Amino acid sequence: MHPTSPVRVRAALAGAVVGATLLTLGAPAPGAQAAPPTSYAVTGVDTSHHNHGNKSDTAIDWKRVAGSHRFAFLKATQGVSVKDGWFARDYAAASRTSLLRAPYHFFDPRSTGDGAAQARHFVTTVRAAGYKGGAPGELPPVLDVEKLPVKGGKEVCPKALRADQIRAFLNETKRAFGVTPIVYTRASFVHDCMNGKGQVFAGHPLWLARYGSGAKEPQQVPGAGRAWTFWQYTDRARVAGIDGPADRNVFRGSAAELKALGTRAG
Repeated sequence: MHPTSPVRVRAALAGAVVGATLLTLGAPAPGAQAAPPTSYAVTGVDTSHHNHGNKSDTAIDWKRVAGSHRFAFLKATQGVSVKDGWFARDYAAASRTSLLRAPYHFFDPRSTGDGAAQARHFVTTVRAAGYKGGAPGELPPVLDVEKLPVKGGKEVCPKALRADQIRAFLNETKRAFGVTPIVYTRASFVHDCMNGKGQVFAGHPLWLARYGSGAKEPQQVPGAGRAWTFWQYTDRARVAGIDGPADRNVFRGSAAELKALGTRAG
């Protein structure tokens, strides 16, 4: 994932079909912790302005991306005011393809009480770009919670991070779109920055990062109560249509289950 920095970091889902899908995905799969990314058929990418060339002026060819992938997560916002400069154009272009898609927000707390403000900034921005949260082709919105980059390439825990503010963001976003947001994080982040207490993520589909691990899948987030739904397994993939290295992901399920994940409740 990509915070705003020169350093690269990174429905209520109701209805019988969707509910059954999430229950299936939430249970540890046979052979869990022992299946390489290549064993999963449904693949996708996530992008930001960092994927637009060295000068951030090269467009992504979303038709080519859609030729080899099923879904895409696009960075929309960060903190209470930052907007990704390519989001609106990328979302419009991706919407004209077969890709299932959703925006994501990089959680960047600058105070111990700005969770709802970050959510309002995110909701306003993505609605302006045409995202509705449950329209055909859309996946649930995403909250990205991870360490922040500092000078020298080091990553640190956000000083103002509070679980109640993460909850405020998730609740505000859920109210706005009527679907349960996806959460992107890492088990190591929860251990290092949240004292190993990931209960705030319980009930949310999890998109977990783990690179270069071969057949070792992402570790379960303590307190979250479910296994991963999406796995970001590299940030060095070569993807047709994207200039330079890109993040690649897999979905733990079928194409039909992925589509069901994006179905609006009711």
